Amino acid sequence: MDVVQNWFSFVLLTICVLTAVTVVGLTAFRELTTFEVGLLQLLILATGLLGSYIFGRNAARAGAVELVKPHARAAFRRVTALYESQHRLSNRIEELKREHPDHRLDLIQALVNEQIATGRDALEDWRDIVPEEVEEIERRQPGI
Repeated sequence: MDVVQNWFSFVLLTICVLTAVTVVGLTAFRELTTFEVGLLQLLILATGLLGSYIFGRNAARAGAVELVKPHARAAFRRVTALYESQHRLSNRIEELKREHPDHRLDLIQALVNEQIATGRDALEDWRDIVPEEVEEIERRQPGI
């Protein structure tokens, strides 16, 4: 989507520049009417503002992501560590259930499974911010 928006903003800014060049070229050959000048200035203003807004918004978003990434990586590693810890706990509960069948362990297992599901959702949320790290974790641990 950003590529399309960047392309669109580039087209708008190009139209703005070409219109300005056209105005200069036309005024070299003849005097423009007030209506023509107003219309061309409106076109330059509209395309310039819209193109600059789209381009600036995308640049600001990309800059914000780059600013957050170092902090996001550390936070992502902590979420991953918690997620892996929950899996270890779940495996241990399964072992205990086999050794000592008890319905209370089923309740504890259900609670841990809810936490694992929340952890999985959190990892998916991180995909928007640090997709490379998420892919690396998925390569190392295909079950996540």
